[in-house]
Amino acid sequence: MNKLFNPDTSFFNNYFDKGLYLLAWRISIVFIFIFTIIAFFYSFSGFTAVIPSILVLLVGVFCLLFLHFTKKTKVVFWIYAVSGTLLAHYAMNTVLNLTHYVDFLWIMICIYIAFVGLGRKVGVSFIIFNALLLGFFFFFTLNKHVEILQPRTNFELIGEFIEVLFALFVVSYLTYQYLIFQSYSKKELEKAYFELENQNELITIRNNENILLVKEVHHRVKNNLQIITSLLRLQKNTLNPDVAQKFDEAINRIMTMALIHSKLYQSDDLSKVNIESYINDLVNEILSSLSSNENIATNIYSNYNSVGLKTIVPLGLLLNELLSNSFKHAFKNNEKGEITIEITTENEIDFTFKYSDTGTWKENQSPKFNFGLELIETLTSQMEGNFKRNESSYEFHLKNLDIDYAPLKSNFEQVLL
Repeated sequence: MNKLFNPDTSFFNNYFDKGLYLLAWRISIVFIFIFTIIAFFYSFSGFTAVIPSILVLLVGVFCLLFLHFTKKTKVVFWIYAVSGTLLAHYAMNTVLNLTHYVDFLWIMICIYIAFVGLGRKVGVSFIIFNALLLGFFFFFTLNKHVEILQPRTNFELIGEFIEVLFALFVVSYLTYQYLIFQSYSKKELEKAYFELENQNELITIRNNENILLVKEVHHRVKNNLQIITSLLRLQKNTLNPDVAQKFDEAINRIMTMALIHSKLYQSDDLSKVNIESYINDLVNEILSSLSSNENIATNIYSNYNSVGLKTIVPLGLLLNELLSNSFKHAFKNNEKGEITIEITTENEIDFTFKYSDTGTWKENQSPKFNFGLELIETLTSQMEGNFKRNESSYEFHLKNLDIDYAPLKSNFEQVLL
């Protein structure tokens, strides 16, 4: 008997699937058992009265066998909701010698089954459908039913009483099962919430550890680059002035990259560098390394707040070349002057970089000067841009390499095509 009401559900992994399977199975068992008894008692009222009970009995047998072989609960709930609704209204409009009080309960059970087994939208649809059919009963059948209805015999009273008890039992069981589902859902949500809290704490701890680790990496890279520049400075003291000047240029380029790592480990955002702050520090570093006077003023403006490592490295090297050229070739004999640096953007992908100085340039065609121009061209090309020069003024149109703009580009090309 226990196995009859508690079939094997090991083939389900989900708790709700198991619950719905057990619900459909047990309803089928109870339908078969109770409607066998009800059919017996209604048989004394005539063949017409017993037909709905026999049909429900056959539906119960079919659904039980269907469940056993297919394990598909949704189909069973559809069968019960549809057939139950149709049979209840069929009995109310054709079998006029019975009370039909219990049919209102059956209609409620069908709606309940639709909600529990098929979902909210289906349940609402069954409410509307049954409301229309009940309207038909009240306006077209009820008066005839009242005229024909006769006092109940004992057998009929017992049968109808058993059916009412059974309907109440089914309503109670569906309510009980619904409360179990709700309780289980609440426990699972609480469990999931606590698990997410624990995972969030672990992620936060690991994230903080990773932040410290990345900052330490940037700090060590900056220190190592500074060691290299120190070694180069020591070595350049033993070299002749022409070679020592090349060492200075190499030192400035290494210092440009070291400054990037210094900015990264000092920042809360380890993936981006504030452009304006970086340019200010780079200018000061180059002034200090070249022992330049303080008569040179710098005007720096940027509406581009920050960029990533892919963009700031070539941009920093490009700026280093421009500043070095200005300090070496435009400003001589402590003369006063200004350097203007402006970075503007209208979107996240493209930006304009303008550079100019007020110094007096003398064109220098020496190999080291040509190398600086070649490096500027190479860095511009690396940033997928172009530039134009008018004496000591440069205007660069560059791209932010840290943003993947390929999809935007392909969409634009599709529009053109």
